[in-house]
Amino acid sequence: MRVDTYARKLARLRKVAQYIDTNLHRPLSLDELAEIAHLSRYHFERVFHAYAGETPLLRVRRLRLTYARQRLEKGMASSVTELALDAGYASAEAFSRAFRAQFGLAPSAVKPQTSIPEPIRVKNLPPTPIQFLTFQGRFDESIEPFEKLRAHALLAGIARERRKGWCIHLDGLADKQHIQAALLAEPLGTRILGLGQGHLPAGEYAVLRIEGNHSGPLPEDLEERIQESTGRHMGEGHVLRRFLNTEYLPAAFEKRFDLYVPLAPA
Repeated sequence: MRVDTYARKLARLRKVAQYIDTNLHRPLSLDELAEIAHLSRYHFERVFHAYAGETPLLRVRRLRLTYARQRLEKGMASSVTELALDAGYASAEAFSRAFRAQFGLAPSAVKPQTSIPEPIRVKNLPPTPIQFLTFQGRFDESIEPFEKLRAHALLAGIARERRKGWCIHLDGLADKQHIQAALLAEPLGTRILGLGQGHLPAGEYAVLRIEGNHSGPLPEDLEERIQESTGRHMGEGHVLRRFLNTEYLPAAFEKRFDLYVPLAPA
């Protein structure tokens, strides 16, 4: 299979995953999701499961229960019955059984929690070898090179645990993106045809852990946060992202990455 064909197939699966994520509040059927993917019901379920590690309807259930737990942790649920109905369960009892099966505890055992952001770290990054694809376009289109990068790796038979994803922002964090979608070269163990070779830019970086999206803070907010936390200023150079999700197709609220911001000399 050609890389472009495989990448389009992966993009269809991502489209379905995003559709699920934004429609958890209403009934979703396998037939409806298969139609979005332009695949037969049977073929779609098999392909989605092989790629995502779960069937489409298991994803629906998992995310509904995960969202319910988040509401409990944020103190945003008035009752278990309310959570059950919102998650598509006919009774609080059925919801509680499913909740316990997924998390190993009852909904009533989940207490409100205060979210404390991780502190900003300062890290020296060596010139680490990478294999990459280059992309120019708008930020909301920048998933395309990562689909192609993933297609290259999958067609080369590279196991998921050997693919360590990074993004190099060659023009900063502007709406118009010029990026390198990259994989660390050493864990791959081989040269993947069609990918360029280079290095992560070496230097000293402020490292911020970002959770819940892939956009990150605005550049003007970054300078203030970094100065307050480290006493340092942002420097010249490329901003990097190190993607932390081990599973494919994470929902928006599951996404995690480390943002590497170059620092000016002390």
